[in-house]
Order: sequence, then structure tokens, then C-alpha cells
Amino acid sequence: FQSMLDHWAIDQLFPIVPLHRLDERPTRRGTIVDITCDSDGKVDQFISNEGEQRFLELHATTGEPYYLGIFLTGAYQDILGDMHNLFGRVNEVHVYADEEEPGNFYIEKTIAGTTVTEAVSLVQYFPSDLKKRMDSIIRERVRSKQIRPTQGVAFLDRYSKGLEEYTYYNYWDASFRVENAPSEETPSTKTAAAKAPGINGATT
Repeated sequence: FQSMLDHWAIDQLFPIVPLHRLDERPTRRGTIVDITCDSDGKVDQFISNEGEQRFLELHATTGEPYYLGIFLTGAYQDILGDMHNLFGRVNEVHVYADEEEPGNFYIEKTIAGTTVTEAVSLVQYFPSDLKKRMDSIIRERVRSKQIRPTQGVAFLDRYSKGLEEYTYYNYWDASFRVENAPSEETPSTKTAAAKAPGINGATT
């Protein structure tokens, strides 16, 4: 876990709560899953009014983003996890309490997280080389008629844009579709979803 390494390292508990819908009673119980540097990870110990519990009280989802906040992580966790799993820094905001502002707070600064290009460059994978390799793969697929030239252009364009994006997976903006991509069922007019290598994660 990028922002709370000591949770899995030394079983430290951090406050984790929903950030919105606070005027609604939670009706679900759940745990949190993620990846560590060498395995699937999970959070199944939480702070409650009664001490510790093995679940987090949540709201039923309605198809909209559902946000949780992890608190009291601090600079130490931030430094420990700065390049953990090659994901880099998360997006960050500096929030200040102010009774004279709407909602009694204001955002003083926003800091963008690490991009895929920044992360992979640290381990000697450079965007120009990656694009050339991808271009070579796409050209071969076009020559073998596995994809059409226009589809190859779309793949390379999406791949190039992906290198400039945030390293963390964004479920709400993760779809990439290529219309009329060939499939094994029919060679022509099926619609297929496709995802170019290296997009939405620096570890690929």
C-alpha cells in the first residue's frame, strides 16, 4: 500500500472513513484490497469506537465513485512509499480549515502525482524507446492483417497518451475501445475492447 506501508509492515492501524455521504447510515461491511511489493494485500483491521474491528462500515454503491480517506499517515509513510511498486507519488492537496470559507475549509495547493513516464524513466525505460518498440509491434500486426492501419494509429496514440498519465489505475476513466477490431469469431465487424501495454500502470 503506497500511502500506509506500516499497516502491512508492522500492523499499524490508520483511521479509514468514507469522505462523503456522511449524513447516511452505512448499510454495508467491507475490507480493502490492494497490492504490496510482493503480494496481494488487504486491510481487514480497522479502528472503531469500540476498539478494533475486522470490517469497515460502508454505504451501498450506486454506480458513482465512492471515496475513502486514510488519515494520520504523515510524511514518514509518504517518504517510505514514494516509489513503492514504481507507482510514485499520489495526487496531493493541502487543505486548511477556515471558518470564513464555504464548508469551513479551502484548498491551498494541489500537487500532481507521478506520471508513467517519470516512474519508468527512473529505472532506465525511456518514453522514446518504449514508443519505438510499440510502433514496431503495431506495424507487424498491421502487416499480418491482425489490425487495420487506422487501428494501429489509435493504439499508438493511446499508448503515447498513457505514458503521460497518472500511474494509478482510474476505474472511472479506464476504458479504451477500438471499433470493428478483428476477433477470432469473425474477421471484420465485431467490436472489441482493447488496451495497449503499459497504460494505467507503471509496472507493466
